[in-house]
Amino acid sequence: MIEKYYSGVIEQIYNRIGKETRNIVMANYSNDFSIENLEVIRRYQSNEDNVFFAYSEFSYNTLVGAYEPFLDIICNMHRRFIGGSFDDFQRECGVYYLHRQVLNSYYETGECFREETVLLNEVAYEQRRMTKAIVDMLKRLSEVRPLMIVINRFQMASKSSIETIKYLIDNPCTNIGIVLGVNVQVMGTDSTVEVWDRIVESLEDRSAIYYIGSAGQQNNHIRDTSDDELYITTNFEQSIQEASNIMEFLDYEQAKRGCRIIEHKIKFEDAWIDEKSLRRFYFIYARTSVLLGEMSKAIELTNEYKALIPESDSEHYFSIYYFMKGTCYMYQGKLEKAEGCAKKAYDYALLADDELLEFKSELLSVMIKMSGWYNIFFCVQDIPVSDEFIEKIIKHGYRNHLAHIYIYAYDNSRDVVKQSFYDESLLKHFTKGLELAKKIGNEQLVYDAYQKTIMLASTNGLNEIAFLYVIRTYEFMKEHGNIYVARVLTSIGYNLSAMGKNELVDDYYNTAINMLYYLKMPEDIAEVYYNKSLNYIMQGNYKEAVQALLIAMKTIIKLHLNSLRVCNTSKVYALLALASIFSGDRFSCERYLLSCKQFLNYVIYRVIDSTRTEAVHDYSRCDDEMFLYSFASAMLLWHDDKKEEAFLRFEDAERYLVNAEGNEFFAYSIYRKSRIKLFEQLGKNELIEHERILLDAHNKRMHEIAEAAPLEMLKNINLESLSEGFINERQIDLLVKQQGLAKDYQSSKRQIEFISIWQTIVDVNDQKKETMIENAMSNFINHFSLDCALIIDLHAKEPQVLYNDTECDMTDEVIKGICDIMIEYPEGFATSKIGEGFYEHENIISYFGADDVCSFAAVPFIKNDALSSVLIAYVRMKDNWHGSIERYMLNEDDLSIFKLLFRELEYSIASIEANEKANEMNRRLKQAAVTDMLTGIYNRAGMYQEIEKLEKRISVTSGGMDVGLMFIDLDNFKHYNDTYGHDIGDLILKEMAFIFREVAKDRGFVSRYGGDEFIIVIESCARYELENIAKDIYARIADADGFSRQIKKYLNHEVEFNEEKNITCSIGISYERNVTSESQITELIKKADDLMYTVKTGEKGHYAFF
Repeated sequence: MIEKYYSGVIEQIYNRIGKETRNIVMANYSNDFSIENLEVIRRYQSNEDNVFFAYSEFSYNTLVGAYEPFLDIICNMHRRFIGGSFDDFQRECGVYYLHRQVLNSYYETGECFREETVLLNEVAYEQRRMTKAIVDMLKRLSEVRPLMIVINRFQMASKSSIETIKYLIDNPCTNIGIVLGVNVQVMGTDSTVEVWDRIVESLEDRSAIYYIGSAGQQNNHIRDTSDDELYITTNFEQSIQEASNIMEFLDYEQAKRGCRIIEHKIKFEDAWIDEKSLRRFYFIYARTSVLLGEMSKAIELTNEYKALIPESDSEHYFSIYYFMKGTCYMYQGKLEKAEGCAKKAYDYALLADDELLEFKSELLSVMIKMSGWYNIFFCVQDIPVSDEFIEKIIKHGYRNHLAHIYIYAYDNSRDVVKQSFYDESLLKHFTKGLELAKKIGNEQLVYDAYQKTIMLASTNGLNEIAFLYVIRTYEFMKEHGNIYVARVLTSIGYNLSAMGKNELVDDYYNTAINMLYYLKMPEDIAEVYYNKSLNYIMQGNYKEAVQALLIAMKTIIKLHLNSLRVCNTSKVYALLALASIFSGDRFSCERYLLSCKQFLNYVIYRVIDSTRTEAVHDYSRCDDEMFLYSFASAMLLWHDDKKEEAFLRFEDAERYLVNAEGNEFFAYSIYRKSRIKLFEQLGKNELIEHERILLDAHNKRMHEIAEAAPLEMLKNINLESLSEGFINERQIDLLVKQQGLAKDYQSSKRQIEFISIWQTIVDVNDQKKETMIENAMSNFINHFSLDCALIIDLHAKEPQVLYNDTECDMTDEVIKGICDIMIEYPEGFATSKIGEGFYEHENIISYFGADDVCSFAAVPFIKNDALSSVLIAYVRMKDNWHGSIERYMLNEDDLSIFKLLFRELEYSIASIEANEKANEMNRRLKQAAVTDMLTGIYNRAGMYQEIEKLEKRISVTSGGMDVGLMFIDLDNFKHYNDTYGHDIGDLILKEMAFIFREVAKDRGFVSRYGGDEFIIVIESCARYELENIAKDIYARIADADGFSRQIKKYLNHEVEFNEEKNITCSIGISYERNVTSESQITELIKKADDLMYTVKTGEKGHYAFF
């Protein structure tokens, strides 16, 4: 029956094309079913009517491509029904400028290419634009020929394909009909769940989901398949190209799946891939990881890339490597490291004489100075970019990058922004960048440009200008999605508040919260509540301010954020402290001040180096926080009746206010009034008048601003049409929890993936312990975005530092101090400056500089009730929190996985040490078997072992080997034994063996053949060389003077020596050219032995040649 119902659904939609607007339905069934043999499929394919019919059937165990099958449908239909230039067709359809090269290359060759790279801050925007382009091209083609598409097993589709369907549901087309077949017993991937749910919800609302029955008994082989079980072709070059295509079409989750499959084949199935393809694979995977925001994985992959750099043309590949690594560091906020990599990339590009890589390296260096434009609003100062380099950017066609540079690198001063109120053209570079952004169609950059001006103006107290640009932003972006509108409404609320129109603010904030709630954007909602708190403080509603700030803080904690985009975490704490003391809550004020101080100590006690790369961003200035911290501290001291101390703290606040005044509009009035009141109580009448003048001037200006507020600009914004009802705090709390759980789930998945990698890293018995630890720690620090780590091993009698990059000198005293503290925490701990227990652990954190540490984890390992080792890991404070996408707050979840990972490391270290001991024992046993234990030279077995090695060497050469052999027997040895005892006899044997070993060094080997007989084998048959060796032996024996000195020292008394009885030796020497076998060497031994005895029967102590 399923065939009948499936066919019926297809026919129903086919017949609705051109007549009804909404022609997308989902046909659900149980168990697997193929549509290949459906009669209706064959019939519609062979029809020559006006409808273009296409069907696709996804597989459960093969990777689906980006925008499959829509891309191929577009290409086929264009070729058949339109023809001509595909680029012209894209322009007609409004395809984004940066995407046309990708689509053209795919259309022409099947392989995607893109020169100007995607920026991380524009990933989501470009993905939306690409999906829109696919839909717009489908719609345009459907005007030429109506389109019917059937996709079976659609739940296996890539995210980009599912997003395309969602876009078509939201923007229906009469000429397009689509049937989506779905086996409800098989789920898609985790990355598609959210958009899939939205599709199902939309179709359910329109009664467009049908259940068409069961395909029979369940096939056991059909189930949810993991990525590792997905099939890819053994033609890895083709698979890598497919992953590259998916990446260039911006479906990074699907590209990651493809790359993970290939990686699994390489690492766990020992698949062979040639080095060139493998380098390309790691490059593509690293780029994919960067654009997914997974910098730690990207760095791991760049290191894999580095290991594959060939000796030939290495400069080219090293330039690429350092470029990739610099990009990762830039997005991690490690700007000094990033700049170092960019410099190396440039230097290697020069050596490679590669002009394109030179340009890219220079461009990266410029981007680093602005954090890659990721999550920043503006820079404190202008960033110098030479005209020569601007020309290079134009030459290479990097127009989007150029627009960013014009917008962000220039026009950052208050005076220039102030003048723009009367003439925007005075923002010379900004205007250039804005025009270029509009020309290439980058609406996201236009929005960001306006946001830059809004934030720059409002930060400097130029709220009239900020308000003007807010309205311009709204007019430009109102048709481009609710996210932009919601953010504009937040900006309107903020600037209305700054202009004293506090009573109007809530409507805009609440509408923004409503829109953001349905967009599921809790971080943006937290920013709205932060802004609401400022308005509450201005109105004197301090308890409401505390409540709003707690919602913001809860979001930071639950979502593991470093900060909000609009402020540092320390500022939230400072505001909480200020609002608490004004609401009469002294205890909470003190608690929040402590939390604030935990962050600000880094600023208070450090010397700021203005030459540092990180210092160019607005977020590196902490004047706001320092003002609020000092103000709240003064109020707390005053509350405790410490008025003189409060006065001094107010003076601190005054200094910071000079630089923070534009941002502190909400607190200025209460600050001045508080100072006046304190001065009155202290009798500082001479200061009061000045304070009143400042307060009156401020009130006058606020009144003028409020009166001049251009509220008529708001008349076109209909808040009622934008709002879907009131959203309460409980709903927001639930959303934050859901998003937090989703984040935790994704984090857990990453940790599970890392555990499998970690096991392969530490399970290496063929490596030295030091090498394994270094490699493991490098991966560990990178994966968890740590800055420093320390491992102390306590198994041996003396503690050993196995790893330490903390810059802390591990003296015995320091090690003992750390270990004594860790004994008190057998379960370990993880803490951060966002938590309340940070300073409870100051006794151990202080070893590493408590002010410099942001978050800290300590893991002790206990064995047999004794401390066996300690792991310390921590993240340092950052100068630029916003430019980074990595989280820096370690918590108990991290502690748990650290324990698991390092327990495995401990086992691995113990295993390697045990193996090393066993190997050393085996080596010694083998050595003992071939070594004369008295003299330390080879015994007879050792000699024949060396002869075998010689024979093997001979066997792989074209000819034989020249061999000379000396058979040596000691003369007068019995005299030494009989006269001085066997111990002296042993001493003589050792001394003579030493002489023989010295003369044979680098030319052959010596062995003790038995008793007082020795054999020297020399790799030469040159008579003069052998004779020189023999003469050298006798010379050394003569110099030893019967070894009288050694004998006296051993016996510890004087001894009479008879020179005629001094030790010497008789030597028989044989040699032969082109020796090829062991039997020939054995024959040489016999000849030399015979000759040696001939020598001994005559005059002893000389040599003879055979």
